[in-house]
Amino acid sequence: MSEIFYKIISPDRKWYWFPVFAVLQLISCFYLVGHRLRLWAYRWGVFPSRRLDCRVISVGNLTLGGTGKTPFVMMIAEILRDNGFKPAILSRGYGGKSSDSVNIVCDGKQTLLSPEWVGDEAVMMAEKLKNVPVLTGPDRYQTGQYALEHFDVDTLILDDGFQHLALNRDLNILLFDHSRPLGNGHLFPAGELREPPGETRRADMICFTRCSRGPVNFDLPIPQIKTHLRLDSVIRMDDEEVLDVETLKNEPVAAFCGIAKPEGFKQILLDSQIQLKFFKAFADHHPYTLQDIEELEARAIKEGARFLLVSEKDAVKLKGMKFSLPVFKVVIELEILEGRKTLDKKLLGQCDAG
Repeated sequence: MSEIFYKIISPDRKWYWFPVFAVLQLISCFYLVGHRLRLWAYRWGVFPSRRLDCRVISVGNLTLGGTGKTPFVMMIAEILRDNGFKPAILSRGYGGKSSDSVNIVCDGKQTLLSPEWVGDEAVMMAEKLKNVPVLTGPDRYQTGQYALEHFDVDTLILDDGFQHLALNRDLNILLFDHSRPLGNGHLFPAGELREPPGETRRADMICFTRCSRGPVNFDLPIPQIKTHLRLDSVIRMDDEEVLDVETLKNEPVAAFCGIAKPEGFKQILLDSQIQLKFFKAFADHHPYTLQDIEELEARAIKEGARFLLVSEKDAVKLKGMKFSLPVFKVVIELEILEGRKTLDKKLLGQCDAG
């Protein structure tokens, strides 16, 4: 369905998709009316917007997924922790089966729940950060209140929180993909925009992700930073041995992932001079089966690959599965190209660590 959706909304859509696209444009008009009514309701207090007794930082985007929110959330959690703050992360837990109001994915010491229960992104953050509490639940006020009452935290980070207006925040960070900041420019479902471009004014800072070192043609009077993703290292799935990227350079490998924008992951591998024999993209949050693994390995072996590479997000769902080829999870780090002082000022300059 995702593949068909992007074919329909693409500016290069085939002629036979035009009637469908026209219908989606009509539906998007109703979507816009609903969006305006929702904003009005929060602005005038019809829907309550509550405040927690701590600093709240929101990281979100204006378009449908794939702007690199999760790496950015982890990066600012580490910056805060390294500067004496005590952050916790609040996530929606998308893709998980849990219907509980509060799920403790990590208590700051160990990962407590599985990807099937709370979603792959929350578990990935918990495993990578380890000493930062991670909680999921539909109501960020409720999960935030729980974090304040049960953990020693002073800052809450909302993962994908830009549209979560029910909770007041002290810092609103909005992420845009550098190559396609507004997607196709149309509002959902005729496009990738969750909100009209004008709602960017609610942001306190903008981060452009997946940047080259060229200029950004996005003129806004809001502090801006530029980042990109790079391959940092690889980790063997069976024994957790960390290896330098140089180990796999020019080695024939196959790779797969189930993330929002798989082409970005593929490009990072290619930029690292890895000899990519075969690449398979699954749908975002894909639940892997034994048949998937068998088909992947058969294709990889046929293409002459010696190793399998997978994203960290997917790796949390593959634990316990048996592979005949060595499998490495790819560690990708977020690097700030421009605006580090701006980010530090926003994160650290507005208050002191307790």
